[in-house]
Amino acid sequence: MTIHKEKIFTTKKYLISVEDYHRMGAAGIFEDKGKVELIDGEIYSMSPFTSTHNSHVDKASRFFNKKLDNFIVRTQGSIKADQYSEPEPDITILKHEETFYNKKQATAKDTVLVIEVAVTTIEKDRSIKKEKYADSNIPEYWIIIPEKQIIEVYKQPADGDYAEKTTYRKNDSWSIETFGLQVKGSDFLIE
Repeated sequence: MTIHKEKIFTTKKYLISVEDYHRMGAAGIFEDKGKVELIDGEIYSMSPFTSTHNSHVDKASRFFNKKLDNFIVRTQGSIKADQYSEPEPDITILKHEETFYNKKQATAKDTVLVIEVAVTTIEKDRSIKKEKYADSNIPEYWIIIPEKQIIEVYKQPADGDYAEKTTYRKNDSWSIETFGLQVKGSDFLIE
């Protein structure tokens, strides 16, 4: 009697590094794909920008640019979170750097606050993005949700999540301790 043993093959997932992602972009691979971002070695398409999305990004960007002299307010730019992730938050508040990160990519260690404006991306922003920002130890993460007229503020990253979540409405006020700045929901929300 002959016994045949089957070989069991397992599939292996190959992750794309930030360096590979940059090479792919330089080679033109994404030219007809729309905007994309790299998170945990996987390439995600980004939703098209709507007027609601753009106006909320613009309002928040303008607010922070007027209030923060000693920080860099980056709009629609990327940060290197780790070897396999380069997300593109809608707004990133970075520590000041004389060359504006011209010679090196800004990293999670350079990042003080990230903001996403969720018009069509709320599930991704509350899951994949939030986990990545918390894993990267970014101290504070906001999701501005225009449809609900709320801002979710996440603080104290630990173990892939944030220990503290507070939801603010248009008439609420709160303090951003890092900047010593008092803010209101109306500074960021548009009806």
